[in-house]
Amino acid sequence: MNRRNFIKSTLSGIPLLSSKLFFQRNQSDYIHSDHSSVDRRLRAREMGIVIGELEPGPLNAITDVEGVCVGHATISKGEGKGAVRTGVTVILPNSGRIMEEQLYSAYFSLNGWGEMTGVASIEETGRLETPIFLTGTYNVGIVHSAAVAYLTERIPSKENSRIVAPVVAECFDDFLSDTQKRQITEEDVFRAIKTAGSGPVEEGAVGGGTGMVSFGFKGGIGTSSRMVSLDGEKFVVGVLVMANTASRDQLRIDGAPVGKEIQGFEIEEGKTKSIILIAATTAPLLPFQLKKIAKRVALGLAQTGAISHTGSGDIILAFSTGNRIPALPAGSFHKIKSVSDFWISPLYQGTVEATQEAIINALTAAQTVVGKDGNTAYGLPLDQVKRIMKKYYRLKDVYFE
Repeated sequence: MNRRNFIKSTLSGIPLLSSKLFFQRNQSDYIHSDHSSVDRRLRAREMGIVIGELEPGPLNAITDVEGVCVGHATISKGEGKGAVRTGVTVILPNSGRIMEEQLYSAYFSLNGWGEMTGVASIEETGRLETPIFLTGTYNVGIVHSAAVAYLTERIPSKENSRIVAPVVAECFDDFLSDTQKRQITEEDVFRAIKTAGSGPVEEGAVGGGTGMVSFGFKGGIGTSSRMVSLDGEKFVVGVLVMANTASRDQLRIDGAPVGKEIQGFEIEEGKTKSIILIAATTAPLLPFQLKKIAKRVALGLAQTGAISHTGSGDIILAFSTGNRIPALPAGSFHKIKSVSDFWISPLYQGTVEATQEAIINALTAAQTVVGKDGNTAYGLPLDQVKRIMKKYYRLKDVYFE
């Protein structure tokens, strides 16, 4: 399908489906993408690992934030020399309507040895105006070009002077993938958009996370969420990460020194230093408050043991769906709502907890991947993890023994 026909077959970037599918929060009614794990692993909570005190949302994913959809396109080609293990993950922040209704957003660079395009505009305006794309370093140009092509064809004719600046973020996936081949295509980006869904998010070696290595094991995509109550009103904080960060001996899960205690599964330490972290919330927050949410994401990263190495691109973006700002304002003023800054701390807690669990889910979900030159990133050995967590009284069932 060519670009124009594909875009005509969608509405606001989402395949044409009944509107109740977007907003009814029963799991059976979520939009499902067309990909599934062949070798399903376990999420942290399925192993009895409970991070923090707050309850997760129904899916324990960024898609618990109503209107947020996630899609992947995974590329796995060849074996040995020249093998490609890469892809793209897309986050549609507003039921695909981000071009019509923009969202307040903020950016924070914990360590800036990396790239996230479009952040100059976010820093200036405090608004997110496009979907978010996560991919490998050498794919950024191709993904950005495809995003521009997709988004510009959706600009109404009365806005033909409008400029789009897509948000595309990267980590270096060279250990498993022949990055210089740049095998990703425009159609792969469109496929990720087309398959984006509001249901469970596939994690691990998928989409932009296909070639990522984290804490000396196979990393990739991970997600989690937390429910937060403010003055009797319920809100959700969700986090999605593309993890390609840290070394094995740094890995801590809920405080337990898991990385130091795991036996075997040694790999050559490569250029696995970066992580992209995206936080979303239903709470109505202003850009300066979202900047503080983004900084709390960094605290969640630190609780996994990562220290943000020099040379690491540890880049964070936070956005809120609590206010939707028309791209074409009807008047001189906006009516907005915001959480009082004196009552925002519970959202900080939810952010820290969801971030830590999202990173752990990226590890526990990812299976072993053999890539370029036979390089192997082993899946985190879950049997050993459970024994170590039990040793340190960090498994849920231990508390009730």
